[in-house]
Amino acid sequence: MTFLDTGILTGAVLVDHPEHEQCREAVVRFRDSFTDAHAMAETFATLTGFYKVPTEVAAKLTLALATIISVEPFTMSDYRTAIGEARSRGVMGGGIYDSLHATFARRKKAQRIITRNPSHFALVAPGMEILFP
Repeated sequence: MTFLDTGILTGAVLVDHPEHEQCREAVVRFRDSFTDAHAMAETFATLTGFYKVPTEVAAKLTLALATIISVEPFTMSDYRTAIGEARSRGVMGGGIYDSLHATFARRKKAQRIITRNPSHFALVAPGMEILFP
């Protein structure tokens, strides 16, 4: 199983993204890929905020991902685990979101995380293979 992080999702749907081909290839190559619903919200936020994609287009691009990969929400248990691990690992600030992604990926039995930000997962996903597209 392969967890896809927000940066991969964003790059895969945004044709003008500098790493579009690599991100799109990651989505296509790993047929067992999945993500969490929060990554979908982050994708929409990145498309509309950083890349200034109109909301109508960003919504269509983001929601289309759910037809290609599996998307599921976090559980309350995911939050408890991620916050507890963040406390014990010294994760602060926005690092909690990567901790949540990693917690979800572990619960879903992912062997790897594909991300454009491997350093974000070094602390929160020990024992998992972290790949850059």
